[in-house]
Amino acid sequence: MTKNIQARSKGERILFGVCFALFSLYALTLIFPFAWCFISSFKKSIVSNLWGLPKVWRWQNWSEALSITVKTVSVPGMFFNSMVFVAVGTVLSIASCSLTAYTISKYRFKCRSFLYVLALVIMMVPTMGSLASTYRMYVRLGLYNTYFGIFVMYLNGFGGYFLFLYGFFVSLPWTYAEAAMVDGASHLRVFLQIMLPIAMPALGAVGILCAIGIWNDYFTVYLFAPQKATIAVGLNYVQNAISGGSIKYPHPFALIILSTLPILAIFIVFQKTIMDRMALGGIKG
Repeated sequence: MTKNIQARSKGERILFGVCFALFSLYALTLIFPFAWCFISSFKKSIVSNLWGLPKVWRWQNWSEALSITVKTVSVPGMFFNSMVFVAVGTVLSIASCSLTAYTISKYRFKCRSFLYVLALVIMMVPTMGSLASTYRMYVRLGLYNTYFGIFVMYLNGFGGYFLFLYGFFVSLPWTYAEAAMVDGASHLRVFLQIMLPIAMPALGAVGILCAIGIWNDYFTVYLFAPQKATIAVGLNYVQNAISGGSIKYPHPFALIILSTLPILAIFIVFQKTIMDRMALGGIKG
């Protein structure tokens, strides 16, 4: 029996070593491009020094990158647009998804099953198929190239976030809501003061995913508000300007690193809170 335990522990160590090696290789594939991009942002030119360290670390590349203006939009303006879309879009997306998910999961009405199926169908329909009609509608309604038009795009009560919150609300007990209604609380008050606080772990997780998705969103802004360019769209503008020879190549690398810093900083600062809320949500769910 002792030999079996030793053999099993030896096999486990081998398996652990193999898994550790595979995960290390996978981590390198993620870290290496970021590290290479960071080092290249300090070079004078990457053509003559593609893989080596900079001979002179040019910190001015970063300040010069922040002073770039492409298609009448400056880099600080791109960051401002990104933060506005993330802040407003995340709130609108969470509000619409949580309200529809709560209503469909907790109330019984005639179109309830239809709306749930509709949410699934909307997820299956290719977005590219409706772009032409949506573009024409935006132009005719005067929503093209406006902040409000982009906010409307993010006001979507259905989708992946809806399904996540729907599953969470279904698992929540209705006891507290019934007790509050007996005391005279309205349906809206029950939703705002009882159900939403209980659902904060799930809403926090959805908010993080939504914020990251909006920060990295390219097609929505590029197609419907190109003059309100975010940093994701602006990086493409800068790349095109490089092809025209008006911008030096190390500058986009500095912008790529800068574009990742806000989301990275938020995660580092709120890491413990995020993990605690997600763990609490898993226990309650």
